[in-house]
Amino acid sequence: MRLPGSSRPRPAGVTAGFVVLATAFAIGHLTGSATVRLALLFASGLIAAVAVLIGVRVNRVSDRRPWLLVIIAMVSLSVVNGAWLLTAVLPMPWAEPPPWLVVPPQIGGYALMLAASLMIVLRHAPRDGSGTIDAAVAGIAVAAPVWEFVFRPRMLHEHAGIGQQLIVLTQLLVLFGICGALLRVARTCGSGRACLGYLFAALGCTVAGTAAVNMMPSASGHQGSLPALCFALGYLCLGAAGLHPSVRALMEPSVPATGRGPRRQLEMFGAAMLVVPVVGGIGQLLGEPPDGLLLTLAPVLSIPLVMVRLSRLNAQRARDQRALAHQAAHDELTGLVNRRRLFTLMERAIARHAAGTAGDLALIYCDLNDFKPVNDRYGHEAGDEILRATADRISAVVRPGDVVARIGGDEFLIFCPDTDEASAYALSDRIAGAVAQPLPWQGKRLRVTAAVGTTLWAERREVAPDVLLATADARMYANKRARKNLAA
Repeated sequence: MRLPGSSRPRPAGVTAGFVVLATAFAIGHLTGSATVRLALLFASGLIAAVAVLIGVRVNRVSDRRPWLLVIIAMVSLSVVNGAWLLTAVLPMPWAEPPPWLVVPPQIGGYALMLAASLMIVLRHAPRDGSGTIDAAVAGIAVAAPVWEFVFRPRMLHEHAGIGQQLIVLTQLLVLFGICGALLRVARTCGSGRACLGYLFAALGCTVAGTAAVNMMPSASGHQGSLPALCFALGYLCLGAAGLHPSVRALMEPSVPATGRGPRRQLEMFGAAMLVVPVVGGIGQLLGEPPDGLLLTLAPVLSIPLVMVRLSRLNAQRARDQRALAHQAAHDELTGLVNRRRLFTLMERAIARHAAGTAGDLALIYCDLNDFKPVNDRYGHEAGDEILRATADRISAVVRPGDVVARIGGDEFLIFCPDTDEASAYALSDRIAGAVAQPLPWQGKRLRVTAAVGTTLWAERREVAPDVLLATADARMYANKRARKNLAA
């Protein structure tokens, strides 16, 4: 069903369609032959892939990449189901599909599912990528004892081959990893809860199917009606998740994510990383062979996540260092460089000038007149707006390569390398004119003027920035006194 005037499906229509399909598949699985069950299982995977493909298009999902991975994963798993179906309906040289036809696409499909889930979660926690990865690693850690103490003993008792054990272990590790990652979304999904509910239902059905295949004596691989039904329902749930209109909300989170503190988060991550080697090696402590399959496969899935976590941690550290460096060199209110950074740039330019670089150096000292009365009358908010506007106006009239700095209060410095006397004084006049323009603020017109002092340095020798600053400061005060005498 579709919304009137829209191509998007109705939520109730998706739910009704899912219930009808699930009921039909359940009847078919419970009453049909083994071949019918295999055909329905194969069809459910293709239906899910098509539903997701249609859903991300008609629902106008902003980021389709995770769902494209889901589609590829469903196609990969359908290859496995198709191999079992062909084995049942056509004469084949084997009684069941060979491992090379089953194991790689099945492992690849579940790995793509894990990658897709992480991409979905990262949209909800772009600033908490490490927490997302921790949740996936924690899920893998939870799967380790489930495999070691529940599934593995049963499979060894049934003399399951290494290929079958590999598939089941991969399913458990990936499914629990996905569950851990998606749990991060539950608090921030908002109106995307319906889609998330279908995803959790798909996980539950798949875990139930895996357990039924390997734990129920009556189940025999894909020949069991209950396991195949669980897998088919899981596929249909996945298709409903992609087709449901709430998929768009799930991919466009509006609630900010919050996480534990870095120390607590790191402790949880370390504890999760310890579970697999402890569980996998506990058999050796009891005089039995260690679980080499768990000790190999779990790190294969976990180490890429750890590498991503470390990469994000390094990237965050680099961003923090850049932010600290910027804060140390810039004025917080105006964004201009501060006195320390200005003097560093001046020292370099003075050294180049002494070595023979063309042009002279100029330093312009700008102090605001009438700033304190405006600040006292209208408050600090008005004063801050004047300072920001002054910074913008000065920056707009200087030349490329000139450096504008705020050194405190209402005082600004403009350093001009490669200039001359006429250009320096012309710039001083432009600055004074720009600063004197009235500033609209909350229905009022604020106005300040600028007292400007300019000093030029033409000698080919080094000079301390403080010397130029003192000279420009003295000339600025001389101009300010002259202005007051003229007004008197």
